[in-house]
Amino acid sequence: MLQNDYFKIIIDNLSTAVLLAESVYDKKNVLVDFKIIYMNESFLKMTKDLLKEGEVFSDFKTRLSPALAWFETAQEALLKKTILSETIYSYNFSKWFQITINCVCDNTIAVTFSDVSKAKEYEHALTQQNQKLESLASELAENRANLDTQLKSIQSLNTQLLFSAYHDSLTDLYNRSWLNTAIREISREQKCSNEKFGILLFDIDNMKDINDSRGHTAGDELIKQVATILRMFESKNTIPTRFGGDEFILLLKNIKNRNEAMNISKKVLGFMNAEGIGISGGISVYPDDSEKYDDLLKFADMAKLEAKKKGKNNITGFQSLMQEKFLSKLNIETKLSRAMVEKNFQLYYQPQFYTQSEKLRGFEALLRWYDDELGWISPEQFVPLAEETHLVIPLGNWVLDTALRTLSEWEQRFDFDGIMSVNVSPIQFCQDDFIPKFLHKIDFYKITPRHLEIEITEGVLIENVESVIAKLNEVKNLGIGISLDDFGTGYSSLRYLQMLPLTTLKIDKSFIKNIATESNIAEGILTLVSKMGLDTIAEGVEREDQLEILKKFNCNTIQGFLRGKPMQKNLCDRLLGGDLSALITINNS
Repeated sequence: MLQNDYFKIIIDNLSTAVLLAESVYDKKNVLVDFKIIYMNESFLKMTKDLLKEGEVFSDFKTRLSPALAWFETAQEALLKKTILSETIYSYNFSKWFQITINCVCDNTIAVTFSDVSKAKEYEHALTQQNQKLESLASELAENRANLDTQLKSIQSLNTQLLFSAYHDSLTDLYNRSWLNTAIREISREQKCSNEKFGILLFDIDNMKDINDSRGHTAGDELIKQVATILRMFESKNTIPTRFGGDEFILLLKNIKNRNEAMNISKKVLGFMNAEGIGISGGISVYPDDSEKYDDLLKFADMAKLEAKKKGKNNITGFQSLMQEKFLSKLNIETKLSRAMVEKNFQLYYQPQFYTQSEKLRGFEALLRWYDDELGWISPEQFVPLAEETHLVIPLGNWVLDTALRTLSEWEQRFDFDGIMSVNVSPIQFCQDDFIPKFLHKIDFYKITPRHLEIEITEGVLIENVESVIAKLNEVKNLGIGISLDDFGTGYSSLRYLQMLPLTTLKIDKSFIKNIATESNIAEGILTLVSKMGLDTIAEGVEREDQLEILKKFNCNTIQGFLRGKPMQKNLCDRLLGGDLSALITINNS
């Protein structure tokens, strides 16, 4: 059997796409090209008859990728008796390939095509390849002693594949496959020795913004920089791995307690910050938190999310309370989806009164949710979840429809001349079709625009500021009021008051609560806002002394339990019909 026949037998057993080519010489014995002499089934399937045996490299290079100097690279591999590898992109296949050219004898080269487009698929392919190569190596060792040279080549390739299977291609750190195997082995070891180990799971803060603003190449460079810093901590007990994307795990073996894991993690954070890199991470500890690897990952991720809630660039250790919060959140999230289908929400209306005359200004529509198992669920719990899942869009549409339908009824039945104030989520407001849908609702319910007021928060400024202001001006030009809710919390600043076309400012109840002892702040806000020509509404007014101070400071409107709790529509109907006992009924409930 000819030597090339042995090569064909070998590559026919490989799942990787491989072709064999032999050197072509001119009459002066000068190497001028390479001719395809064999292609395995994997290569034929991949190329779909794009290439044929007998073709030379100079003919087909543009069909695969002109990015690789095919002849020059093959020539170098042949003359130097070496293996050359290069990664290229093929527009014909819309894939990235790793091309490996290997001199297998004096006049023959093997060209291997490996699809590296998807890391997981590549990882799977490597595992299969290892199994086939190991099986092939055993057969060749037993049956073909004269193929020692080929066996050495295969063993070398196997080593490369094994390295690739357990290392990240961008950073050369251990990857998730290695970590999955290592954690289970370490768990068995630590169980016997009663030692602990910890997991620090972290990601890079604002990575999406970096990729969007500076490009993915800059993002890759940042990931490599993080890996370089992690290698400074590498030892037999501290092992850095890239978990995927911009997530990393630092495996901390043989630690005494959680504090030791936290101290190491804080040092990592310090080194990252010194290079201008922010990270958010969570720590879980075996066996304190769990003896199961999947649980340790889940708990570390919960702690990482908690670190992000605290403002990012922080490390947080897992606590059992986090799991309880997570399960509670998951339960509410599941119920929220069901409640949307079954329409289990209600609108309550809290009256607002003018401070000086104490006449009714109008009502704020407030969303309420009662669950048979959990009872009344606070909006502070379910509204953020609705925003995370974007259920706030259909939910917000339902609120607007219900509130406008009620307002239309009040205008017709009671000649209502007050204001209906409706909260609009930033996510809902920033939808491209919000304005046309909003205008359609106003027209459909035939309400008087000046009787309507939408309440927004500064969260609307997360999106394109110019677009948001244009939308708000469109609303205001219709005669609809615009109220800024929760002033005094979050990101509130005079800059926002000047930017947004507001008609009303709501003073957060946290300022009103201690107004008797900290009146200077509230007075300063009210004086400043009134000079800007804005109406003011004080939220959370519960005591007479608060009301008297607000009268003194010329606050326009009050809202709170002192004059009226949130009411169901039937009680509002009674109030608008002149039955003031409706207020007594709800205030005594």
